[in-house]
Amino acid sequence: MSQNDIKIFIDFFHGACLKIRKEKPVFQRGKDGKLVKNALRTFSRTQLEMLAVWFLAKKHKLAPAIGTMFSKKLLEELEKKIKSPSFWKELDEIFEKHYPRQISLIELKNSNDTAKRK
Repeated sequence: MSQNDIKIFIDFFHGACLKIRKEKPVFQRGKDGKLVKNALRTFSRTQLEMLAVWFLAKKHKLAPAIGTMFSKKLLEELEKKIKSPSFWKELDEIFEKHYPRQISLIELKNSNDTAKRK
């Protein structure tokens, strides 16, 4: 985990909020960075990004804020849901809806096989 990971996640959260909710997120300078730093001790940046997309897509009634995303009540809910295989499938579908892959894995494999033949 680095300062760069914290900044990258906060930038991602900002962009995801605009993309998914069509509104600007609410940031609290200093506090949000500390919350992200603590979360990065448990999750990778990529995992946090996926959880942020889930939060923004599923919790419309909650404020679009990192502090809200990392609230005790929401983290308890996530802790329970993470244990369910259906949660990960749902998370994958939500992420794919908002951030579709630019290239399919099959296309990637085929281009790799073609490159090996040359």
